[in-house]
Amino acid sequence: MVSPQTILVVKYIAMFGVLALIMMAPAYLAAKTDKGKVDTMRIRLATWAFGWTIIGWFLALFWAIKK
Repeated sequence: MVSPQTILVVKYIAMFGVLALIMMAPAYLAAKTDKGKVDTMRIRLATWAFGWTIIGWFLALFWAIKK
């Protein structure tokens, strides 16, 4: 039988993975929209540096999808 602590740890690991995917969405979109290598790296760094703020994440997302 699986202990409640094990289930809790698995839930936290899954939640962290989903949040990491959401946080790195601008970098993924920049790579898929054929931004240059330099712009993709800048968006990735901006996401890591300012992505924890909602405004910074949205700015990186906007930068990633604009043409």
